[in-house]
Amino acid sequence: MGQFGEYFKSAIKQIIGNGYRTLMTMLGIVIGIAAVIAVVALGNGMTEFVQSQLNGITGNYGIISINTKKTSDFFTTEDMKIVEDELPDIKGVSPEFSGYGKVKAKKGTFEANVSAGTEAFEYALGNGIVKGSYFTRQQVEGGQRVCVMLIDDAIKLFGTDECIGNEIEITLWGKTATYTVVGLRDHMNEMYTFLMEGQDYYAQIEAPYTAFCADFDYEADKLYSLVLFADQGILNDRVTEAKNILMNTHGLRGTNAISGYSMADFSKQLDQILGYASSFLLLVSVISLVVGGIGVMNIMLVSVTERTREIGIRKSIGAKTAAIMSQFLFEASILTFLGGIVGIILGIILAHIICTAIGFNVIITPSSVLGAAFFSILVGLFFGLYPARKAAKMKPIDALRL
Repeated sequence: MGQFGEYFKSAIKQIIGNGYRTLMTMLGIVIGIAAVIAVVALGNGMTEFVQSQLNGITGNYGIISINTKKTSDFFTTEDMKIVEDELPDIKGVSPEFSGYGKVKAKKGTFEANVSAGTEAFEYALGNGIVKGSYFTRQQVEGGQRVCVMLIDDAIKLFGTDECIGNEIEITLWGKTATYTVVGLRDHMNEMYTFLMEGQDYYAQIEAPYTAFCADFDYEADKLYSLVLFADQGILNDRVTEAKNILMNTHGLRGTNAISGYSMADFSKQLDQILGYASSFLLLVSVISLVVGGIGVMNIMLVSVTERTREIGIRKSIGAKTAAIMSQFLFEASILTFLGGIVGIILGIILAHIICTAIGFNVIITPSSVLGAAFFSILVGLFFGLYPARKAAKMKPIDALRL
């Protein structure tokens, strides 16, 4: 410990004795470490923001499709009942029908996107019901003309969100039917608003598929796909199980006629893409840290040149090569470690400023801070190795001549 204490004192003495040069040398390390901390925090915040916003737009669901080029079968309402009976922990199964048309209400006539399904279609979007209620299984089975819309659409169509029980006219393919509003969904989140900015306005209407198909000439008994709703933790497994159930029911095992895809798969792909983006930004910031390390190496080489006589004297009185080398490595490590500490503090400040300005949560993990501190020491060891080795290999007689 005594020897390391001497190394530490010597390093601090050199750092203080060359204050301006030390600050300029540390600047590259400070910038590099600060960039690493800020980029990691930004990447974490971006991932968390995108995932939360995505979950706020779409629910947790999987889509099971049947390829009518490989079979003459279609899914039926009986298939939905079988899947729900076999998988009691899912939220429900629904077909999905949709069409673009017009909706007429108190405030005028607007373009509309009408989606239709069972009562389980409530889980298709992440924003829940805030007024009234979603249509029920009894209303679906009875083919009742009821509907649900976004609260923002209600204000657009009626001038108020107090419109439960009011009627709208939906027109698709030249046919018109009157539906009663029974529920309103909450506002959509920031990402949805951003994606829809500049797009033509369409009211989003949801209705029971039985009434929708009867009114607008869709075939309710010929279903090309089914939507399965379940919690994210079990979604992938339940989609696979539902696919197997339907293959057995239709005798299509081994034909690849039925396929399944879930939002959990999309979530994994999105995580991978965001991971690539974060890694690229991290790589760019690490490059600045390497540049800072090169600056440390240059300054340490200058230090070796300036202290040539000191090295010669120490070696002539018995200092070992390892001791000389350790001293210079220790100085380089102390220099970069101090730069790393300042960089970490600056990086945390920058992360808060940038993330707050963008609207992301500030997520700084202990591992990123400890990793940055450790990496700063490694930079000192790596880039201090050549100058330290050069100092240690000097012959006393050559050093004393200079």
